[in-house]
Amino acid sequence: MKKLYSLLKASLTSDMSLFKIKAKGKAGILIPLFIALYLMFAIGASASSMFEKLTPLHLQHVLLSVFVFGISIMTIMEGIYKAGPLMFNCKDDQLLLSLPIERRVVLFVRVFKFYIFELLFNSLFLLPIMIAYIKWADVLDFSFFLTSFVMLFMLPIIPIVMSCIIGAITSSLSSRFKYKNAAQIIISMVFVLGILFLSYSTDDLFNYLIKHATNINDLIIKIYYPAGIYAKLITDFNVLDLGIFILVNIIIFALFIFCLSKVYFKINSRLKKVATAKKTNINTLSIKAKSIYSSLIRKEINTFFKTPVFIVNAGFGLVLFIVFALILASKFDSVIPILTDPNSINLSKDLIVSNKSILIFILICLTAFMTSITNSLISLEGKNINILKSLPINSKTILMSKVYACLVITTPVLLIGDIILFIKLKTTIIESILLIILSIILPLVSHFVGLIVNLKYPKLDAENSAEVVKQSMSSFVSVMIGMVLLLVTVAITIKIVGSINSVLILSIVTIVYMVIDIILYLYLINKGSKDFNNLSI
Repeated sequence: MKKLYSLLKASLTSDMSLFKIKAKGKAGILIPLFIALYLMFAIGASASSMFEKLTPLHLQHVLLSVFVFGISIMTIMEGIYKAGPLMFNCKDDQLLLSLPIERRVVLFVRVFKFYIFELLFNSLFLLPIMIAYIKWADVLDFSFFLTSFVMLFMLPIIPIVMSCIIGAITSSLSSRFKYKNAAQIIISMVFVLGILFLSYSTDDLFNYLIKHATNINDLIIKIYYPAGIYAKLITDFNVLDLGIFILVNIIIFALFIFCLSKVYFKINSRLKKVATAKKTNINTLSIKAKSIYSSLIRKEINTFFKTPVFIVNAGFGLVLFIVFALILASKFDSVIPILTDPNSINLSKDLIVSNKSILIFILICLTAFMTSITNSLISLEGKNINILKSLPINSKTILMSKVYACLVITTPVLLIGDIILFIKLKTTIIESILLIILSIILPLVSHFVGLIVNLKYPKLDAENSAEVVKQSMSSFVSVMIGMVLLLVTVAITIKIVGSINSVLILSIVTIVYMVIDIILYLYLINKGSKDFNNLSI
């Protein structure tokens, strides 16, 4: 038991460093606390307004179970491509397996670490929703608080098990291929796209459930047992049902650990194998010299494509861009009702049809600002940062090579989607040229911001790539900044569209973001270069 405690403490101390910020004084604690509280307040306010609308119908418990179901789907999606790098092929495999510890204990520690992180993730959503429910509940007693306390700790278990199973399948399948990373990326993409498709299809199901309130609990239990039992325990508390729910989760978790232990280390050993290429005759070997920029850009692109969690997390937005571009091009008429809905964007049909280029622009904004690649490139250097700094290359060249590499990744994808939309939606030549320019300068803003933030909050001592890509302050702050830029840009565009010509809107946006790019560039090569030179591990 003492060994287990020591191993858990060491693992959590080294890996669960999401909330560590290198800042002076109390800022390192107050910044993440403020962000978490702000997010929880926003979620609670939104949930409270929904509960208020359903209070006259006495369906608050139904909405609560729907929230639980939705959060579980989010946990599964978020955990699929995190499970692989956090659970398999970890850097400390050799150290842990050489210790006098049972292999099942090692596996349990890794799953438990995964559980702790997902518990924190779930709590950001569940706690404010539970608090919002208190205000609008028809009946509230001690059983609600007991049930909610138990559910808070038990609800992440089934999504984690499902994520780990999919992660194990992904890692197992990819380990059989010569190019393991490429196979894992493709398999992960297929899984996530599949879940997105299923999640999209659940809207009609939710509407059906709300319309048929008399059978709501039975239907939800059939769909997802934890959400259904939560709604049942709130409205009709039964100690036996609560005990069964706890027992079911414990049994599922124990069986999962037992079954995964049978294949876990086999998968790990296959992932560590290095595929050998065909023999090369040294006499025919030729060496080609490349420019500094070409070599550095190639290095960054290799880093991106050889890190599955990186490409799935940062590159998945590019895949969605192509998907949405195809949907918008082939089913434009089906998109119009969404944009003309009075409860959402509330635009007129004539306005949408006469400003198709603005829709393309919004789609480019969504992809550009929510695809942040550079926010992890400095951190992924890890212990090699000192080697990189020792090279006879100035810091400006190193930093700009990372930006250029990201442009090489994002620009072709955006241009492919642009061409599809230009042909199908028949945009004018001027609109097409402006949109092509925006497809370059908008992602450039995101690349500059990500690199500047990563230099401010580097994470060079991470144990694995998932910790850098998914659990670093740099990635979180970059995504938040991108979200703010997206909301501000789209809100202003929607506000002025119709009153100003679409070509003029695109021209103004192009000029504004060109200026922003220049400012960010100057900041990066001056202050960013100094931050880079001060890095060390």
